[in-house]
Amino acid sequence: LATLNGRPLCSYAFETVASLDLDRCFACVRSDAVAELAQAAGLEVLRVEGQPQQSDSLRRGLKAAQDCGATQVLVTLADMPFVPATHMADLFDMAGHDAAASRFDTQRLPPAVFPASRFAELLALTGDQGAGRVIQALPEPQILTLPEQSFWDIDTADDLERADRKMKDLKTTP
Repeated sequence: LATLNGRPLCSYAFETVASLDLDRCFACVRSDAVAELAQAAGLEVLRVEGQPQQSDSLRRGLKAAQDCGATQVLVTLADMPFVPATHMADLFDMAGHDAAASRFDTQRLPPAVFPASRFAELLALTGDQGAGRVIQALPEPQILTLPEQSFWDIDTADDLERADRKMKDLKTTP
């Protein structure tokens, strides 16, 4: 498990999602260690077997949401540890009858909120694209800017090292 500032990277996102006032919270996971962390944060674990691509995890979560009658879903990523709960809550407020997603600089990305009317479109996605194509097609008023200090998408060991250094710098800054 990748760690950031001495904690598992995914635990930050899990705790943020768990802090929201949502009816149900799912974490789509592959490993036992990540499943334990999700459960410890109060999330329901959905297993994604094998070598899943982004669309596999997305479909697994959407099917579970559909099965329990969800009217909206929040799609967020465990490798973005510093997205504040207030940003996610604002996405729900923005979404209404359409989807709402985040932006950093010119890049549109999760977290995003999708209404049930978009579930079929998302369930049809395949491959390693996740909800990206749907997010890119959203109209500008449905996009919420993510503050720079919140945008740390940690995809590589170098990203993790930079984020860890940044956190240490923040702790030593008066």
